[in-house]
Amino acid sequence: MATSVPTTDDASDATMRLRGLAGLDVDAGLAFVGNSADVYLRLLKRFAQLHEGDVLRMIEQAERAERLPLQKLAHSIKGGAATLGASGLAQVARQLEEACPSAPPSRLVALARALEAEHAALCRHLVRACGDLGAAHRP
Repeated sequence: MATSVPTTDDASDATMRLRGLAGLDVDAGLAFVGNSADVYLRLLKRFAQLHEGDVLRMIEQAERAERLPLQKLAHSIKGGAATLGASGLAQVARQLEEACPSAPPSRLVALARALEAEHAALCRHLVRACGDLGAAHRP
């Protein structure tokens, strides 16, 4: 899964295009990486790629009410998303994580699908801003 490395000017332009999107706090993500647009975009793309399969697997886990592995994945995504400023994704992941111990399976499935939708939206925004997302790009 090769990820193109943007030049500083390209990365700055891409982060400007990402600003103002619902569920994405670019300033928070940039603060985490010392305001390096290059590093921020590289990490955000990598995060999206790494969790591509996870968000789909989470729907399957929710359908089978596999609560513990679902809760662990939701926790992992929540932390990474929050760190990178993907607040919309982090919020849904937090809701799913908290619901795992006792919510009915139908609620878990609904939250897992919402998480997948947030992830897909993040990928679309990254593709629009950066021009590609490597293996994580879904039309």
